[in-house]
Parts: sequence; C-alpha cells; structure tokens
Amino acid sequence: MYHRSTGDITGRSVFEEDWDVCILLDACRADELRRHSDGYDWIQRVDDVPSVASCTWNWLPKTLERTGRDVLHETAYVSANPFTDEFCNEDTFGELDEVWRYAWDEQWGTVRPRPVTDRAIHHGRNAETERLLVHYLQPHVPFLTEDAAALDRANFSFRNESNPDAWDRVTSGELSRQVAIDRYRETLRFVLTDVDLLLQNVDAERVVITADHGEAFGEWGIYGHPNQIDLPCLTQVPWVTTTGTDEGTHTPASYDTRPSDVSREAQLRALGYTE
Repeated sequence: MYHRSTGDITGRSVFEEDWDVCILLDACRADELRRHSDGYDWIQRVDDVPSVASCTWNWLPKTLERTGRDVLHETAYVSANPFTDEFCNEDTFGELDEVWRYAWDEQWGTVRPRPVTDRAIHHGRNAETERLLVHYLQPHVPFLTEDAAALDRANFSFRNESNPDAWDRVTSGELSRQVAIDRYRETLRFVLTDVDLLLQNVDAERVVITADHGEAFGEWGIYGHPNQIDLPCLTQVPWVTTTGTDEGTHTPASYDTRPSDVSREAQLRALGYTE
C-alpha cells in the first residue's frame, strides 16, 4: 500500500555519503538500472537506498537544507535540470554550471547527455572543488532513442494540452504502457553510454551513480513521479559505487554559455512539470 506524504518522506541526502563524484540519473528506477547492469563492467552491484523526495522539486531544496554550506562550497554542481533556477544561486555551490541554460535541445525538448558529460569532464579536470555532482536529465521524459526516426516525433515536442508527454498518453490510452517502458529503457541505455564515457575521463577514487527519485510505471495507478508520493518505485533509488580514471579518451566540446532563447517555463513543460 502506498502512502501519500505531506512532506514526511525520509531518506539520506547524497551529501551524507562519501564520494568524489556523484552522478544523478533523473527519474532512474533501481530495478531498471539493475536490468542494464550486464552491459557495463562498472556496475557490479545496484543497491536500493531511500531518497529524500519523489520528485526533483522537493529533492533539491531538501538536499540543500540538510547540507552544510562548507560542504556545498566544496562541490561543483553540473546540472541539466532547470529547478536549479528556483533553489540555487551563484553562492550555493563552489561552482554551479547550469547546462540547461545554454545547451537545451529544442528538437528533443530536453538537455541531451553529451553536453552534461562534456561539462562534467571539464570541471573534473579543472575545478578546484573537492567534489563533483553531475545531474543528467535522462531517463526522465521526454524519452530519447538512438534511432530517433523510428519513433513518433510528437513524443519529443514541448508538452502542452494538445501534445502530452509519454505518461499522459499512456493514461489516455493513446500509447501502450509497454511501449512507454521500452522507450524509458532505451533512454536509460542512451545516458549510460555517456556515464561510461565520463568514467573514462575523470579521476575519482569513489564515484557514486544514483538518482534524485525513481519513476512509476503504473503502480497503484501512478505514472511518472508526482510530488510527495511515498511509493517504493519513487523513493527507493539505485546506488552504485565505482571509480573513475581519466584516460584522456575524450576532448569536451566548447559551448556558448549564453542562455538559450527557450524560456524556463517552456523547458519545464517539455519535462512534464507544467501544463
């Protein structure tokens, strides 16, 4: 039986753990990461750990509230998630790189993994902070695939009442639940390829791969990740520990860091947070 919370979801902040690099996969279920573990030698074991929230809108402020300023100032945060605009400023972290501001992909309605990887490698090699927190948007909707032409392009446009996201389309009967899950899995594989690249291009004795929250596939009639829902598939997240070695196999691209023309409101719609 699930419990609808009013803010009492408990869990451990990622900053309460020991790591040099922490990689967040937005909306990644523990069982789904476990399903893909055979494809990556750095996934030896996937534990389930409790998160502090069931969505990023709660996860980020709760994580910040429970973390000392000195710890945050020792951390470089590379984020593709637009919620940093609401909860962070230039003084929150030692370095704050809001990739979503300048690397938003209008065609896909998201920040694809590679700009995040590029910026994470850059900070890993150049930052003076002791920790690196890397926040990918995937496998969060809108879903990606290596064969984009084979999919319905409407799934990747900005979400609105006439163009709902994948989970809205499942609940309306327009898209089958299994097709949506398959697309989620393709998107997870897509981002794991970049995680693999990052691990080959950053020196870190202890790397953690985890998630801010999980994703509901229809458990108790719930899809996506509603706010303040204490459901195991939402609040139990994966936890993988490994190491990183900079083998110099990738040279990060340079980016024009001037903000894109896409508004934050449009970005949040594309991610399914607003109508």
